[in-house]
Amino acid sequence: MKPIIRLATPADVPGMLAIYAPFILHSTTSFEIAVPSQNEFWSRVEKVLTKTPWLVCEIDGDIAGYAYAGEHRERAAYQWNRELSVYVADKFQKMGIATALYGCIIEIIRQQGYCNILAGITLPNEKSVHFHEKMGFKLVGIYHRVGFKFGNWWDVGWWEMPLQDKSVQPETVKSLEEMIPCLGDSFQKWAAQIMNQ
Repeated sequence: MKPIIRLATPADVPGMLAIYAPFILHSTTSFEIAVPSQNEFWSRVEKVLTKTPWLVCEIDGDIAGYAYAGEHRERAAYQWNRELSVYVADKFQKMGIATALYGCIIEIIRQQGYCNILAGITLPNEKSVHFHEKMGFKLVGIYHRVGFKFGNWWDVGWWEMPLQDKSVQPETVKSLEEMIPCLGDSFQKWAAQIMNQ
């Protein structure tokens, strides 16, 4: 087993959708109702990649998991924040893949100059709450009964993690393209942690 962490490509879309579809169809982890087409899904990946990483973990040719740092909200004053998500295939659970993908993405976006990361979790979800709090996220609030899926209303909790000293004015965020020369080191470091699980 040799895990590889890297930026997503169009060829990864079927593998990522195979992971994501059950979360849409059989759980409340995602509030989507219908599985997006491959074209729609890739357009989402491309949009994220214009600013921040969308990572995949590949193991022996299979997409084992993926994570991305999406936009939180569109207004200009929110530009210093990113919203993180991670999904791991069932057969690759409990191998440290989610931790490695999140660790890698957090390292990169901190170096880019983003100031906060956020995560929304449909409640109850003890596993996801434990994972995010283990990674250093803190609960900041709950939206009550905001999502209706499978005939029920669901709460969404919000967790945050500061990445920079907020006593100073934020600097310009580096583009993902500027980060390319140093991404390889982060990818290798975090992939090696999966191998050591």
